[in-house]
Amino acid sequence: MTETVLDRISRLDMALLKASSATIALETWCEQNGLGAPPVRLRVQVGQQADAPLPAIAVGIFKANESLRYRHVTMFCGDLAVAHAGNWYSPERLTPEMTRKLDTTTVPFGRVVGPFSISRETLENIRLWNENTLPPSSASVIRNTAIVKRADCTPVSVVEETFTGALLNF
Repeated sequence: MTETVLDRISRLDMALLKASSATIALETWCEQNGLGAPPVRLRVQVGQQADAPLPAIAVGIFKANESLRYRHVTMFCGDLAVAHAGNWYSPERLTPEMTRKLDTTTVPFGRVVGPFSISRETLENIRLWNENTLPPSSASVIRNTAIVKRADCTPVSVVEETFTGALLNF
């Protein structure tokens, strides 16, 4: 039986929702489906929270007086842009070394905070592509908003990730 596009989107959605790190889920997905050579390559822009407002669904997770930083990343499998993510994080809840890496490198957030044994709590999961035809590679297919937490359940970050049609074209 041939997998439909909607079945493929469902499979991708489940893989992303089950993972503690979107980066790891994407690397696995790309490798299993022959979409370029992982590891995922990132292009990173870093700025203060004022660059992008915290998603309304995530208001109240951080203290009103807490300094937040915003990091925007585009994730690539080979040359394919497979996801775009906004990441709001509190340097106060990270180690100084983690904050330095996030501010100065392209290391994925999940890898930087990995020593915290992170978990994710999905706040919102939206399927943006609902047609049973392959979307263009640049089309937005799924959007997830999640809280990234340390092992002690302290939130360290809110992420809003948009996954592209490039993940479905194999």
